[in-house]
Amino acid sequence: MRAWIVELVVGLRPWQRAALVVSLCALALPLWFAVGNTDRYRHGQPAVTEGFVDCAYDGPCRGAWTLADGSRGRGGIDGLDFYAEQELVEDIPLFGGRDWAVTDSGTLLRHAVAQYAVAPAGAALVVWIARRRSKYNRETSELIRRYRSPTP
Repeated sequence: MRAWIVELVVGLRPWQRAALVVSLCALALPLWFAVGNTDRYRHGQPAVTEGFVDCAYDGPCRGAWTLADGSRGRGGIDGLDFYAEQELVEDIPLFGGRDWAVTDSGTLLRHAVAQYAVAPAGAALVVWIARRRSKYNRETSELIRRYRSPTP
């Protein structure tokens, strides 16, 4: 296993090695969000809005809610698509924590699954591209050496 990794890295130019490292590190970001969504799903609980919900024209909604354990939360509410006259609805069922809420707990799971899937698929794509570039660089270097060498 180590041989193909060494062959891959040696065949890349320095800027390609840097791009490989940056790309693989960037794939940690979807994992970060997936872990956050999984944690929210595990620790969240049913909730109901308190009072009115304030929604921006094309932005997120904000409000306050009471969690199932009796504690209160306040902050952004994802998943609400209100128009101005609908903001006066009270007792909207939510799923949330102390500073976040969503209208459907299933969205947290769907997002987490998608994010968990993106990271390995992205890593496989990055490594595949790097292997092709490495092979191309080695073949090109060999051709250049062959044609630059004196003919017998």
